[in-house]
Amino acid sequence: MTKKWFSLCMVFVVAFMFSVLLFDGSAQAKDTVIKWRAQSAWNRGDAFHDEAEYFVEALERMSGGRLVIPKMFAAGEIVGPIEAMSETSAGRLDLTHNSGMYVAGTLPYAGLSIGSRPGWTNESIFSQVRYLYEGGGMDIYNEYIQTKYNLISFPAVITASEAVYSIKPIRNIEDFKGLKIRTSGLNKVFFEELGCTCVSIPMTDVTPAMSRGELDACEMSSFYIDSKSGIEDVAKYVLVGSIHQPVGATVQIFINMESWKALPDDLKKIVKYAADASMWHAFEYGGYMDQVIAEKWQDKWEVIKVTPEMQAEFEKATERARDRILASGDPWAKKILDHQKVFYDKYKTYAIEPW
Repeated sequence: MTKKWFSLCMVFVVAFMFSVLLFDGSAQAKDTVIKWRAQSAWNRGDAFHDEAEYFVEALERMSGGRLVIPKMFAAGEIVGPIEAMSETSAGRLDLTHNSGMYVAGTLPYAGLSIGSRPGWTNESIFSQVRYLYEGGGMDIYNEYIQTKYNLISFPAVITASEAVYSIKPIRNIEDFKGLKIRTSGLNKVFFEELGCTCVSIPMTDVTPAMSRGELDACEMSSFYIDSKSGIEDVAKYVLVGSIHQPVGATVQIFINMESWKALPDDLKKIVKYAADASMWHAFEYGGYMDQVIAEKWQDKWEVIKVTPEMQAEFEKATERARDRILASGDPWAKKILDHQKVFYDKYKTYAIEPW
């Protein structure tokens, strides 16, 4: 009898200890701090890097300190802006705050989904955001990215139409012919259709190149994003309006797939929420700051607005660029454009835009 009670007590003791261990392990898992190593593609102090820092803060706050990026390194502090994508894919970085346009050398059609004008859904902020988030746009974009990179991506910044800064006035469509312009990704195809010679260099190198006379013009981003680039002291003219990139979600967070898979499900959701918060911040705060910077810079240069005649020619150039892309025979180009077209046709027919 004594042995029986002793055995029964031992079972209860072991069961209790096992439950304590399980509970303690779960609590420890909740208390474990995951630290990610990350670098942006932007110079420290640039507005894009400020947005990267905003994501870092949002991530730490939303995760309760369980997932942190102790320092968001800036471009060049570990590797160059383009190399950061490969370093993250290889696992030497966990995350990079970067642009899908910067992988155009290996994935030429990435821009179709995130901002280049040949993409069907990039004509308005409403159509693009709805397509990316609800129309499967990010799914097909990540599928394409993962043909070359060990990454998963989430939008982190959205900007208004990009300005074209120049040292020569651009008053009509003829003024684009022979223009040596900095651009990136599929935007090259669009500008080539206007007769430009295109140069692709990181945003961090643009203002120095223009100051040396190596460029006639450039596009980078919106006034807010470009506000710390020094471009206002180099360019003499700025062309504003819906040009090659009416709206852009070209900046995302790119996460190494092993780092992503290692996260518990709740932290995966928090990463997405932090990216969403960053998108909204860039939209509302960045949009407001575009106005502030425009007022600040009004005496720096001559502002030229896109005319209806120029816009009509841009639309023709867009069609020609899209035809060139489809004529390439690349199966991914066709897959992405066909996928967008189905969504965009329904969007044009049924979408309601309250303002």
